Amino acid sequence: MNDLRKIEEEEKKWMERARQKKERQERFETYSGIPVKAIYTPLDLKDHDYLRDEGFPGFPPFTRGVYPTMYRGSFWTTRQFSGHGTPEETNERWKLLYKEGETGFSAAMDSLTFVGLDPSDPNVEPEVGTDGVPLYCKPAVEALVKDLPIDKVSVAFPIECLTSAPVSAMYFNVYMERGFDLATCKGTTQNDILTMSIGYVQYKSLDPAHLLKLACDLIEWCTADKNVPKWHPINFTTYNYREGGIDAIQELGFGFANAIEHIEHLIERGRKPEEFVDRLAFHLSAHNDFFEEIAKYRAARRIWAKLLRDRYGIEDPKHLGFRYHIQTAGSSLTRQQPMVNIIRTTVQALAAALGGCQSMHTNSYDEAICLPTEESVTLAVRTQLVLKEESRIGNVIDPLGGSYYIEWLTDEIEDRVWKYLDKIEQVGGIVKALETGWIYREMAEAFHKRRRAIETGEERVIGVNCYVSEEKQKVEVFRTNPNAAKIEQERIKKLKAERDNRKIEELLDKLRRVCEREENVMPVVMELMGKGATLYEVCDTYRDVWGEWKQPIVF
Repeated sequence: MNDLRKIEEEEKKWMERARQKKERQERFETYSGIPVKAIYTPLDLKDHDYLRDEGFPGFPPFTRGVYPTMYRGSFWTTRQFSGHGTPEETNERWKLLYKEGETGFSAAMDSLTFVGLDPSDPNVEPEVGTDGVPLYCKPAVEALVKDLPIDKVSVAFPIECLTSAPVSAMYFNVYMERGFDLATCKGTTQNDILTMSIGYVQYKSLDPAHLLKLACDLIEWCTADKNVPKWHPINFTTYNYREGGIDAIQELGFGFANAIEHIEHLIERGRKPEEFVDRLAFHLSAHNDFFEEIAKYRAARRIWAKLLRDRYGIEDPKHLGFRYHIQTAGSSLTRQQPMVNIIRTTVQALAAALGGCQSMHTNSYDEAICLPTEESVTLAVRTQLVLKEESRIGNVIDPLGGSYYIEWLTDEIEDRVWKYLDKIEQVGGIVKALETGWIYREMAEAFHKRRRAIETGEERVIGVNCYVSEEKQKVEVFRTNPNAAKIEQERIKKLKAERDNRKIEELLDKLRRVCEREENVMPVVMELMGKGATLYEVCDTYRDVWGEWKQPIVF
């Protein structure tokens, strides 16, 4: 090993020479505002301990990967977020994606499914199927997964706490009716109170405390009670927070603070963390700053292991692994020069793969304009396949580990995230941060900061504020089914004509009593959805008992 004093002497000589050349800008920093030097050396890692800070893949602190063999064993899951028009049309799209190389399904659901509304309501009827697949009842879920190998391929439902129980229950009932045992059912429900509260503008939703209760009901029933032991009952979707303009530090800070809130709530119910923490999943963004994103993923694994060990006393390594899905940054896509989005997505996907993700969605180049066409979504899948099959990046685990810059940046991000977590805890945690509006102020400030950076040219965006072209690139615009609302209304009408309506009323009364007593809703919701209740009927019962909440949004 070189003597650090000798390196320091040589660095001074280099600095003297480097100062003679003018750099292209006065200050260099990451997307999150972390100042970065021109070069990093062993001097920047003087206090670094390899076994303590990095270790080996599959062993705490998991900095280098959550599994011992990582991509040498198997690649990440290719899971495209997809849905439109009707369940039957989405089923055809899923079959296409599966044929083209997708290895996991993910249902993009429409706004009515997201907040549990009635498709016959004239105020929302025009939105049916326009921004995702409508899943208002069990027959819709049956149509969604018809002829698909759901016993072999996991299914993700990126749906939030208000509707997570009934949507999950519909799928669980369908899974069993197909002849499969729930003990083998694999997949994920997003079930994230922050996505419900800051990722979207809420409509007819509940207060944060009751959203937290519903989220924990699903975690408890699926995982702690072992009803669906291979299911991920929550996915802390920091991707959706990041889309609002926050940086990588805030992304992880919000995500971990959110996870803490759920763990604490379940402990209050008498549950032990070891009963459920290894099924808590995360959904991170893959944004533009290549090295910062890689360091972010490495830091996240280390923070999670330390958090569970130091705060909750968990020692068994099988409970300490940080598993996450990534999605390339939709907010980085532009309607100007949309073909450039292919390059953006590829760079972001490469960072995610080098950072060690377990599952990946690559955005389609036309998503700043419309829902993806078959051509664009196939190309998005092919982007991942090129990384898997042609680039050979999976041959070596954590290939950037040991880079002086990557290791320094991983440490720096970890330190800043811990400090931001402290800041959130001083507010009182995530629920208090929502109730007081603190988190909305953070989001608004971050959004305006990024907007100003783009407007002033500080943040350069090809086709928007630099290298602008007057020539318009022609892109096929995908149109959703204009008859989707009528089709779904007829589906529900037929269901109500065939089901036992008296039984449904009895079960809805039972759900009302369960809500009033603040008990776990999952047992009765499973029965309700199995007997043919609609999503709207369950969610309206929640609203009747607990009321609706108005967000303290800051603009």
